Amino acid sequence: MIRTFGALNWGEEVVGKILGNRYRLIELIGEGGMALVYKAECSLLCRTVAVKILRPQYASDSEFVERFRREARAAASLSHPNIVGIYDVGQEDGVDYIVMEYIPGENLKAIIRKEAPLSIERSLDITKKISEALHHAHQRNIVHRDIKPHNILITPDGQVKVTDFGIARAISASSFTQTGVVVGSVQYSSPEQARGGVVGPQSDLYSLGCVLYEMLTGTVPFQGETSVSIALKHIQENYTPAQEIRPDIPESTLLILEKAMAKELEDRYPSALAMIKDIAAADLQNARETRLLGDADLPTQVWNRVTTGDERRGKGTNWLLWLIIGLGTVVLFSTLFLYFFNIFIPPRAVVPVPNLVGQDINKARQELSQVKLKMKVMNRLFSSSYPQDTIISQKPVPGTEKRIDSQVEVILSKGTQLVRVPDLVGKTQVEAQLALEDVGLKIGDILTASVQGSPEGTVIRQLPAQNTTIEWGASVSVTINSISGNQVQVPNFIGRPLSEARAELGSLGLVFNQATATPNSIYLEGVVVDQRPVPYDKVPLGTAMNFIVSSGPPH
Repeated sequence: MIRTFGALNWGEEVVGKILGNRYRLIELIGEGGMALVYKAECSLLCRTVAVKILRPQYASDSEFVERFRREARAAASLSHPNIVGIYDVGQEDGVDYIVMEYIPGENLKAIIRKEAPLSIERSLDITKKISEALHHAHQRNIVHRDIKPHNILITPDGQVKVTDFGIARAISASSFTQTGVVVGSVQYSSPEQARGGVVGPQSDLYSLGCVLYEMLTGTVPFQGETSVSIALKHIQENYTPAQEIRPDIPESTLLILEKAMAKELEDRYPSALAMIKDIAAADLQNARETRLLGDADLPTQVWNRVTTGDERRGKGTNWLLWLIIGLGTVVLFSTLFLYFFNIFIPPRAVVPVPNLVGQDINKARQELSQVKLKMKVMNRLFSSSYPQDTIISQKPVPGTEKRIDSQVEVILSKGTQLVRVPDLVGKTQVEAQLALEDVGLKIGDILTASVQGSPEGTVIRQLPAQNTTIEWGASVSVTINSISGNQVQVPNFIGRPLSEARAELGSLGLVFNQATATPNSIYLEGVVVDQRPVPYDKVPLGTAMNFIVSSGPPH
């Protein structure tokens, strides 16, 4: 196929073109509204990559290009097995491009068109992996803004990869406008996105709910003749219940859909991790939920409760009116009393409030007593910074003048909070993380080992051990089973300083071989921009690692 870049006037066949003296374009593998995607060969590392080349109407907008590069740098900081990695950003002959991890296979939209409706189990598995990718990104303050099946890649062996992080944000903030271009695909846009409001992590979760709906039913939640009509439906209308299209969907899965696609933020999942937790629970409950679908009494019971509640509210209307009138009268007389009290009775003397933070409660009471003030304990909270029965905060702040005999409100420390480490053995990495977060702990170092008889990918050891009492917020290290023998999963060092990568290799059983410096527009000098073996490969212990390291922006 022959492609030229019109106004950019390359004037030659694009296939075979070499970008950055490194990336040889092999074939066109995708086209989007913003870019063309080519399969390419990286001559430096002898591996296949994907190169996304901006269309002329975007490449000619300098403000967009600069923002696009900044967003690409942010997205390049993401390191997760369910996120397509970004390796490089460059420009040649007026053409801007980004270099990404090459993912063989199809996008989820193509799979839905061929195979939908997908099985419950497969739909939830794909949704869970997308949620894990979003959780990783949201923790780093990166919102995707355009979650849709087209941006979800599925490899032949079933791996799920989310692509195009940060691109929708660059488009939305650009001065460039184009008729018919909608930021974020309207079929999957959240209500706040459709209104042009603030887009945050919960917007991604709404879009993911739309994707789950489509996998389960084979159709998008809202359809219309124009983008505007579809957007209005996201804002104003309810989607057709998925069980009307597919009655075999379990209740637990329907609840995930309902919560992910709630129109109001307060009713929606607060985080991707919360959605992951419900999906994990649904995997265990689906058989029971399916049996409960035949229970026709539940809607009737709910309706009866609502009707009864409405009748009771009607009977209590007159009583409520008299209560409001009575309270209003009390407030009026209280206000008048205080007004005349302040006029005819002279005010008490005032004193400055002392600084009580960090003091023992008895010493603080004594200090307040000396200036004729009183203490009121408002709450007691755990704190690793303040010993038990010391003051964490006070109101008003020190130096504020208060009348004598008035109160100073304080919050006391309950001391360091201790929790018991849960049993993680037999859980997957995500399940272990959820179990730890339930008790206020976090996952620490993740090691690998090979133990026959235990499922691959599950925890076989943990440190500290189960039921150990440790401080709230501490980390627990886990060892994941890798049945493939004396092998180790290669971490993603891209975006990290070479010094950090070299320091970790020994503990992983890997060996540093060499590092080659090359100019790079994304990463600062000394930061890894590529590696061999590639991230997440499983390799034998003792494997030598080669790195490409940024020497700074090209001159």
